[in-house]
Amino acid sequence: MINSEMLFCSVIIPTIGRDTLPRAVQSVLDQVFDAALFEVVVVNDSGQPLPAAPWLEAAPVRLLHNNRRERSFARNSGAAAARGAYLYFLDDDDWLLPGALAAFWQLAQQAPEAAWLYGGIQVVDENGRILAAANCGVQGHCLAQIIGGAWVPIQSSLIRAREFFAVGGYNLLLRSTEDQDLCRRIAQIGTLAATETAVACLYRGANWQTSTDYGLSTHSTRLSRDYVADQIGVFRQMLASATDSYWYGRVVHVYLALALWHLRQRHVFTAVSRGLHGLAALLYAGSNLLQRPFWQALRDHHVPGSLHFIQIAWEQEAQKK
Repeated sequence: MINSEMLFCSVIIPTIGRDTLPRAVQSVLDQVFDAALFEVVVVNDSGQPLPAAPWLEAAPVRLLHNNRRERSFARNSGAAAARGAYLYFLDDDDWLLPGALAAFWQLAQQAPEAAWLYGGIQVVDENGRILAAANCGVQGHCLAQIIGGAWVPIQSSLIRAREFFAVGGYNLLLRSTEDQDLCRRIAQIGTLAATETAVACLYRGANWQTSTDYGLSTHSTRLSRDYVADQIGVFRQMLASATDSYWYGRVVHVYLALALWHLRQRHVFTAVSRGLHGLAALLYAGSNLLQRPFWQALRDHHVPGSLHFIQIAWEQEAQKK
């Protein structure tokens, strides 16, 4: 339940002063929603003053300053200063769609126990053209889906502050896939709830730039999955949340991939442990072994509908022009 003295949500926008920042902030200020229930915490990580702009004077806006400490640190700083029961992490080149906060308010009333609320996302270019729309729709206890690769975008998510701080916030040691890492750790201790409403736009246009080192993505993903796999009771949680043959296959995939990763690093005992868990999951899958999706899940490097495939399609389209 939301404390009566707390705001409903804090929208945290880390920035290095990109010219898309006003659009991101204004998309929050333009929400048809009680202004007394939300705030916008802009974390200026540029090391320089931000240009004067009308939004800086808006009542719900607070401005914090870091000095080039990196985006996960900026997000954690914003969360530490936030007054909302829920936290919304919005990048400064993305924006909310009209009705987003109202949709989240309704979802929070319907699923007050959920630690992570999310809606649909639209991937948009500089001309406003929708390149893709995504909403994986997983809900409840869904650790198998989240650790298995289902894409729940941070840009379309509302996270309860209690669980965010319980898992320690963003992992400052990761320089890639840190959003997915946060979702895995929260899915291990709480539940997810989804709305079909599209709530945010993710920019992927000709001028899109990122500080993400995608070369580190595979390593960061393995580190993140391995951390979760080390937690007590996770194996049972993953099997209990596998809803069909595909997700049983993903559980096996995760453990066997981690076993090979540890073996290459000569972590023999950990490799054996992960491998035995993978074999146990294989046996537990039972009749699911007879289903084609199970074996497809074992082969897949990425889950269908994830940002990986959207990104590839966008890059291929850009090359044609």
